[in-house]
Amino acid sequence: MMKLLNNFLIICGLGLTLVIITRSFKIPHEAFYNNPDTFVFTKGNADPGVRSQIEQKLIQFQKGYEERDTSVLDYFMNDLFSLENILILGTMPNEIYSGYDEASDLIRSDWLQWGDVRLLVRNANISTHGNVAWISTIGFVESDLSRFLVLPLRFTAVLVKANFGWKFQQVQFQFDLDSSFTVLAMLLLWILILAGVLRLFYLMYRLSRTHSRTWE
Repeated sequence: MMKLLNNFLIICGLGLTLVIITRSFKIPHEAFYNNPDTFVFTKGNADPGVRSQIEQKLIQFQKGYEERDTSVLDYFMNDLFSLENILILGTMPNEIYSGYDEASDLIRSDWLQWGDVRLLVRNANISTHGNVAWISTIGFVESDLSRFLVLPLRFTAVLVKANFGWKFQQVQFQFDLDSSFTVLAMLLLWILILAGVLRLFYLMYRLSRTHSRTWE
């Protein structure tokens, strides 16, 4: 009976951990996805004409990450990115790509291996000062590993205006996860592991006691 109760508690603990981890992946701000007239991070200060130009660049960026056609990557890079001072920060700590070639390599890798990215364009925060613009918006990536693995994103970028229009110079992708749920799940996992270790020591103690009595 005691063994059955222990197994039940372990299963409940693992199930609760899974629920908590899944909750941390929930896409935030879902109300904004079907309402282009609302803004997650406010609208920004860009005037309507400039905003329209930058939205078009963001739409082209989104289209590239949606179609993921590496045969047009060179055109994509030439049309959207500046030739100098490029920096792209990925979602992982070691994903730091500096320069045109490294940025191109990252985007190629994303298109081949990452997943389908969706960004909110009309709801984006777009601000400008002179020939510099910055964007903040949200979205999500549906992983190639499984269509059930959908991770929320924050997307920020800096663009500069050159002779041929606005060009991206800096881009950052960030997972928009609720870390409080992740911390809670990790804490629960550690409690389960500690409980398992203590149970193992208890069973070893009982086994040693049994052997001692046998030798007596």
